[in-house]
Amino acid sequence: MKQDRPEPAGSLAHRLADDRETGRSDRAADPSLAVCASGLSKHYRSSWSPRVSRALEGLDLTLPRGEVLGYLGPNGAGKTTTLKLLSGLLKPTSGRAWLFGVPIENPASRRRLGFLPEQPYFYDYLSGLEYLEMAGRLSGLGGREAHDGARGWLGRVGLGDRPTLRLRKYSKGMLQRLGLAAALVHEPELLILDEPMSGLDPLGRRDVRDLILEQRERGVSVLFSSHILPDVEMLCDRVAIVIGGRLKRLATVGELVSDSRPRVEMWCSGVTLLEIPTAWSAAVRREERGSETLFTLEHDHLLNDVLHWLLRSGVRVRSVTPQRAPLEELFMNAADEADSERRLARSA
Repeated sequence: MKQDRPEPAGSLAHRLADDRETGRSDRAADPSLAVCASGLSKHYRSSWSPRVSRALEGLDLTLPRGEVLGYLGPNGAGKTTTLKLLSGLLKPTSGRAWLFGVPIENPASRRRLGFLPEQPYFYDYLSGLEYLEMAGRLSGLGGREAHDGARGWLGRVGLGDRPTLRLRKYSKGMLQRLGLAAALVHEPELLILDEPMSGLDPLGRRDVRDLILEQRERGVSVLFSSHILPDVEMLCDRVAIVIGGRLKRLATVGELVSDSRPRVEMWCSGVTLLEIPTAWSAAVRREERGSETLFTLEHDHLLNDVLHWLLRSGVRVRSVTPQRAPLEELFMNAADEADSERRLARSA
């Protein structure tokens, strides 16, 4: 995979790096950015050994207003740590971050924030309506606003038919919908969602996708983590990949895909005992699919040569379809690269 282009001098990334070296922090407090993190790190020290666990290391990240950013990584990569730091649930070991230009250590930074944790806690003796009213009041709404907002959002997430049902009788999917409604009830300008699709069936996932797209249309900034890569690919303007506590890639979905190796699928019929030339054995794969044969070209520059060979051999080519690598494959490539780097570091 290609390396991302270096940031030009004077860019925000360069300014953040300069600020860390000089000790300045005022320039990064940019109210035009929903999220800005500079050198954000979180370390944990074991209580019974000198070992230090680095959950997050030197994160530089920005989220402009109105953008949807997908935050990807394997389990233990530092995703939840990042989101908890930005929402004020954890204190950073070093580095700084701002929400709309307000430092995250200032409670005022969370006034325009809606947050859904990975494992939200619910008071199971409350009803769904009571829980959302409480969430609205805690987010600064007045009594009437909280009541009206709670009823509206309970219906919006598909739970409005039984507003007095106690939460102890909710399924996991229902609780996930309720948690999302609680993050939205006060109409925030920034949404931070940790695995918002968790526990949802396909219909629930579709509803959450629609909600996120609706919020983006309203100009709300969204930062969410997920393991469901097709949803990320569908929703996001940009994707950040964090592995081992470090940011490995940050690019638009289009840029990530354009960095991938283009492939071509060729569906054919009338293929007899046709052997792939030895020179192409590593670049052309053949699979029998019922009455048809699928040839996959790992390098699109061979297309004309392979097509000419098939036609000259009497094969009827039914379709030629370019294929781009899915986000899942690009994510796995980044993970493999990180594993290789760790092995090299241990062996050095």
